[in-house]
Amino acid sequence: MKRYAFLLLGVILLFGCSQKVEIPQITGWDRFEDPYYEIGFSHPKGWPVSQEGGRFSVYSSQDVMGRFIDFSPEGKDGVRLTVSSQKMETAQSLDEYMNELKKDLTSSGFEIRSTEPRNMGDEPGIQIQYGGAIDNKNSIEAIQVASIRNSDLFSVKYEAFNKLFVPCKAVFDSALVTLQLPKPKVVAPVGEDPSIPSQEFKDFSNKYLKLSYPANFQTSQAQAKAPVEFSMDIKGYRQDSNIHVDVRPSQGLTAEKVVEQNAKNFRETSRGTTVIDGVNTTYINYSPMRDVQSRVYFLLKGDRFYRIIMNYYAPMRSVYLPVFEKAVASIATK
Repeated sequence: MKRYAFLLLGVILLFGCSQKVEIPQITGWDRFEDPYYEIGFSHPKGWPVSQEGGRFSVYSSQDVMGRFIDFSPEGKDGVRLTVSSQKMETAQSLDEYMNELKKDLTSSGFEIRSTEPRNMGDEPGIQIQYGGAIDNKNSIEAIQVASIRNSDLFSVKYEAFNKLFVPCKAVFDSALVTLQLPKPKVVAPVGEDPSIPSQEFKDFSNKYLKLSYPANFQTSQAQAKAPVEFSMDIKGYRQDSNIHVDVRPSQGLTAEKVVEQNAKNFRETSRGTTVIDGVNTTYINYSPMRDVQSRVYFLLKGDRFYRIIMNYYAPMRSVYLPVFEKAVASIATK
């Protein structure tokens, strides 16, 4: 486990500060969601968010970010909320992890204020509150909840300089109450074919769309290149059976013109229509290779063109097609 590095120079002095407290303003709440880590939570509107892997940090202002990196005694007071997800390097129970964390904090000069059980959503967790002085004018007060599911460690931590801990603690409480963690991965029972898509679905959502997909599939996003604004793939055990979605500007084209311009890129065998998100949508069936059947949908909604492509192993059509059609039918554009 990475050590919580916090170096105190000299002897820790008692905190004393006569400065006027400038409390960060909370004017509303925004929702943060990361589709790859499947984590979501609410945070104060307009507060900057930074990401490093599965670690998402929200700061009360841009100019306090640097101060939290090295716990500098100089600079503007502020608060930081950190929500994280990571794979454990070694097998540990939650109690073992928290005991090690408390040892690290104590050796770094912090005082453990309290320890108590506290859930993270439906997951059992442990909460600790701790604090310590940086110098004779500055201190840090923090509270953290952690939970372990299999080898995944989830954590919500709130830190505040000096007298901001209590006035801004709603940031921590709101994040914990609204926290969305990834659903437990569906593991096929022994003897069950892992290539069969699950009948249980989970949700994906971002600023472009929302959809549901088989729980034993995974989502991945590619770096979009203009004119594409967003691109994602939904894949399972078989690499030839998947769903692809990309979004691009409609450039003022009608639905008929979109189909006309794009149909030539596919070796059409037949076509049909269906309704997606309340819009009559044309689709084209084609076969890109032996034993693989494909279908591309051309959905025009507002000023965006959504292209949805499904590919599936033809001998398993009766297994894949109904599930993939259900996923496509669940699409709601934004």
